[in-house]
Amino acid sequence: MRYIVSGGILTVLYSVVYWMLAAPLRTPPLVANMIGFLCALICGWALHSRWTFRGQGDRAKRHVAYGRFVAVNLAGFGLNSFWVWMIVGRLGGDVALPILPIAIVTPAFMFLANRFWTFG
Repeated sequence: MRYIVSGGILTVLYSVVYWMLAAPLRTPPLVANMIGFLCALICGWALHSRWTFRGQGDRAKRHVAYGRFVAVNLAGFGLNSFWVWMIVGRLGGDVALPILPIAIVTPAFMFLANRFWTFG
């Protein structure tokens, strides 16, 4: 339940930053994706490590968890970049369309990876 709340907050943060940059400001979509993802990454570590997955894993190995968190987020960034590239770049869709798989598929992958590998 905590992941749904925190993941929702982070997805909204990413989506707002991405859309504001890509649509009204006309930033290239993949650049907007990167900036939005970096904003969510920074807030995500604080939120997930202190609340979402609090009590999970060995606190003495926090540096290991941080490295895994970065790895999982790089994979998530790759997924988001794929959605933006495919939907906007290849298929010519609107810049808002990638938000749908970014809000559904990427968070599901990241929850499983963070729950069982990063903080497990």
